Amino acid sequence: MKPYIILFVALIMLVKPLWPVIEYVANYDYIAKVLCENKDRPQLHCNGKCYLAKQLEKQQKDQDKNPFGEQRLKMEIQPLVFFQSLLVFDLDTLFQVYPDKNSFRYQGIHSQLFISDISHPPEVV
Repeated sequence: MKPYIILFVALIMLVKPLWPVIEYVANYDYIAKVLCENKDRPQLHCNGKCYLAKQLEKQQKDQDKNPFGEQRLKMEIQPLVFFQSLLVFDLDTLFQVYPDKNSFRYQGIHSQLFISDISHPPEVV
């Protein structure tokens, strides 16, 4: 049932701009004889086209009009700032202080394990 409702609403949305033309074709005789502005001048062969032009112009103005009136939405979007500290140094692990001596030893930031894993190129036979 839901797809039929969606299809029906989509069809109405597609046909809505053509509604004045459909109305003009359906009520051609009435519009040409009663509503036409140039019915007293038959040499123009207007036949209600002036009425159709006014209806199309009116529909275009209604379509272009802002549905919220002249008031625009004035909303300022605040930028979000995310901060995450990527490098954290702990001086106690970086430098190892020996209390019995007046010196310290540099521990190093990088691991030295990769030195033993160096693979040598194959020997040429």
